[in-house]
Amino acid sequence: MLTWTLAFLAGCCSIMFIPSLSFDSIILSTLMLILAVIGMLVTAKAILTNLPTAVKTTLLAIGGICLGIVWTCSNAYWQLQRQIPEPFNNQAHIIDAEVIGLPAIYPEYCQFKAHIKQAEHDILLGKMIRLKFYQSECPFRLGQVWQMQVKLKPIHGPVNMAGFDLERFYFEQGIDGRGYVRDDYLELRSKTASPIHQFRQYSHDHLSLLDTAGVFQALLIGEKSSISSEQRELLQKLGLSHLIAISGLHISIIAGVSFWLINFLWGRAAGLSIGRKWSSLQVGLIGSCLVAFLYSAMADFSIPTVRALIMWCAVASAFLLQRRAAFYDGLTVSLLLVLLIFPLSVLSASFWMTFIAVLVISLILMGRTQQKPGWKQKLKLLIKLQLGITLILAIPSLLYFQQASFLGMFVNIIVIPVFSVIILPAIFLSFLLSLFGVAWPLEQLDTLVSDFFRYTEQLIHSNFLETLSVLFIDAQIPIFIAILIFLVLLLCCLPLSKIRMPLISCAILMIVLMLIGTKLERKLSENQLLDNKWSIEVFDVGHGLSVLLHNSNRTILYDTGYASPGSSAASSYIIPSLRTLGISHIDTLILSHQDNDHAGGAKELIDNFPINRIIADSWYDKPSQPCEVGQSIELEGAKLEFFYGEQNAVSNKANNQSCVVKITINDFSILIPGDIEKDAEYLLASSDDYAKLKSDILIAPHHGSKTSSTYPFIKRVDPDIVIYTSELHSRYPIPHPSVYKRYQEFNIKAEHSGCAGQITINPYDRTIKHWREERRVWRKEACGV
Repeated sequence: MLTWTLAFLAGCCSIMFIPSLSFDSIILSTLMLILAVIGMLVTAKAILTNLPTAVKTTLLAIGGICLGIVWTCSNAYWQLQRQIPEPFNNQAHIIDAEVIGLPAIYPEYCQFKAHIKQAEHDILLGKMIRLKFYQSECPFRLGQVWQMQVKLKPIHGPVNMAGFDLERFYFEQGIDGRGYVRDDYLELRSKTASPIHQFRQYSHDHLSLLDTAGVFQALLIGEKSSISSEQRELLQKLGLSHLIAISGLHISIIAGVSFWLINFLWGRAAGLSIGRKWSSLQVGLIGSCLVAFLYSAMADFSIPTVRALIMWCAVASAFLLQRRAAFYDGLTVSLLLVLLIFPLSVLSASFWMTFIAVLVISLILMGRTQQKPGWKQKLKLLIKLQLGITLILAIPSLLYFQQASFLGMFVNIIVIPVFSVIILPAIFLSFLLSLFGVAWPLEQLDTLVSDFFRYTEQLIHSNFLETLSVLFIDAQIPIFIAILIFLVLLLCCLPLSKIRMPLISCAILMIVLMLIGTKLERKLSENQLLDNKWSIEVFDVGHGLSVLLHNSNRTILYDTGYASPGSSAASSYIIPSLRTLGISHIDTLILSHQDNDHAGGAKELIDNFPINRIIADSWYDKPSQPCEVGQSIELEGAKLEFFYGEQNAVSNKANNQSCVVKITINDFSILIPGDIEKDAEYLLASSDDYAKLKSDILIAPHHGSKTSSTYPFIKRVDPDIVIYTSELHSRYPIPHPSVYKRYQEFNIKAEHSGCAGQITINPYDRTIKHWREERRVWRKEACGV
């Protein structure tokens, strides 16, 4: 069964590499049917006939892979068909929808997940959508059914060379569309009927009174939206982010503590007749499964908690059935069940982290039951466990997030035992007591958590972590090398004393070869860059702007995109892309003006990269140089010229104080005007140096808004290409139809980052790469403007 299950997993993973399922439905159905028949016939032959072990294993592997491909592709195709189609973009609809997720409250809006019960169009019935409500007060409660007027749009998010993939996330989570609620038509149809929803909403409100409400809500009911960005950043630096996301660790702790408690109490009832009928082990396992189920219900049966619940119950069932290899049988069954129920989970980092962590723990503990019970041996085993988990999980962490923290290894050696034995059980007990009116234990824990964040923040600001910077790795490694290293490290966890040193030697050799290969590849890339020199990246940051000019030695970044509570363009797209490009520092950061969609990510970039120089005007309250009109910066064949800024601004309006920069590389040029509007454009177009505005590419002023892109300005710049940097399917008409028509009149080719994804420009041969053209099953095709 293990062989077939692993092969089925490999087949499910094919969804990561298949570029598209946009075939004719008859052709796709035929292919899936053929693969399914092959998979079933081969599997049946391997099971029902007496064949040599090698042949049977091969047949099982082939059958599992075929059926895994069929199962995951069928589910992926079904999910894609469920998504809201393009024609519904920005159309107003009257729907009845149930609020099925706790509303996340932000300063400018609230956001929640809803299930459509009734709609004008049948195609919308049953859809799972994520909605925003742009008001300071959020009237929605979990489980309520509202009649509302909404504007819906299909799933479409930024696409860059690295970073968060919104379309992939919604695809894996089963969300079919998104949109926003209009505040002029709202009617409550029915109140919450589900006891689970009532309890979760009450718990959320009850915990909201605490100073560190976000942490307690995350640990108890799986709601993380109230955790502040400072707390998230602190936990990430310490390698403790996994502790605030209900997962296998939390389910195992609560189920494990309940198993021990029930086993202990039932053992004391052995003298009773009921105690003799059922053993304490059986009752403890069944009781722990029930407690794990209730904890998962508190977290609204989110996919990670259900995965953990399946794992715990499968292993418990194997023990109840008295299987010889109960743990591994249970783990195999749980893996198969998860793949059958959530086949798209293979796209999730948490899926791999959970199963890999459990596998590493089981391998390290294998064959070590006869160790001496002394505290030194237990401490040694704990260190081995944490070392193994950290080293092996660093590989998927580098693959998914381009970074890994080894500081977390040392922190977790102390924190995880304390968290498991004391903190999480204490939080649960104090929360239950608070429900019965005994609030002081929860208040004391809240004070302790607040003190932890405060003192740890002081420790970080004391530059203590700077001395431990070697424990943080920011890198991108090729997937095949990562898999090889992962397998070698995994084998090192096995209790194979005679071949342990050869395996460790192979691991070290593999790491050295990887480093040498990466170094050579980077050197070759540098040599290539010495030939091509500069490259320009227009990042896809939704509604906002960020443009990168870089070669092997220099990096200039113009603007940083937006920042909002809990997320930003810098952390989601720009920083991962910079790390993928091998950039470790920024020579010059230019902040055009103070609007959030242009300068919101400045702090995160400063925290993550050394920056030699920041150019920003008086609105910026950190050390910087002004956007001085007339200055020019020459860097290895590239020239930056500054034409406009606060110094010659036509008004005090933030947009009209944008820093206007022209980049020239040989005979190629690109003009970046920020958010200037018509008055500033008239000033530039009528200046004595208007001829300098002439450029090959123009970043559309103010994203293509109707307040900008005047005829005189377009004539003076006379670009071949205009690039609009805004979100596709935005609430706002950007680019505005009148602006788009204006550029068309001049026969200027249009590019749109929302349609094309990140845009990479080679200034020498003037070729343009659209990153959205790298097809994925879940990714929308590149579109025209």
